[in-house]
Amino acid sequence: MVEHVNYEAQINQMPYPYLPARGTSKKRKIGMMVAGGLIGMNAYYLPVKKDVFVQRGFDMKRNENFDQIRTLKNIAEEVEQNKVSTESKMILQQLGLSEDVSAITRKCDSLEKEVTDKASVKRIKDAFINCLDSCKKNTHLMDSACSDAYRAVKRNKFNWGVGIGAGIGLALGLMGSRD
Repeated sequence: MVEHVNYEAQINQMPYPYLPARGTSKKRKIGMMVAGGLIGMNAYYLPVKKDVFVQRGFDMKRNENFDQIRTLKNIAEEVEQNKVSTESKMILQQLGLSEDVSAITRKCDSLEKEVTDKASVKRIKDAFINCLDSCKKNTHLMDSACSDAYRAVKRNKFNWGVGIGAGIGLALGLMGSRD
């Protein structure tokens, strides 16, 4: 960048304009971005909305059930081939199932029905609502599913706050820089 400077003949010298070092503007942009991100971290403390909490909790429950169904289908294939691993036997024992394909299939059907049946879905969502209402001030009293959902919502707010804050900080840094 060439800057035009008027040569002053009276004092026989050329004035030297202030130009910040090249790294200064980069540091300033990074500093503004970090400051914006730090300010955005306060989004963690925004209140948790009931709808968001219930939906996140139900999504986690549904994903957990589908993961369990996937695992049980793999175990059913092992049972058909008579090559059941020790890990699979432990999972079946934990769920109270025998090494029988029909019992595993019934369990898969009940797990799928639990997150697809309207009455069951309503019951699960009502349980999340009751848990949030009763434990909103004391989150340490929540059960593990509600606690996981609550932490996931808070973590999501934190991540979005940092991202948006850093973006705004970067935009302000770019507007304030001379480059």
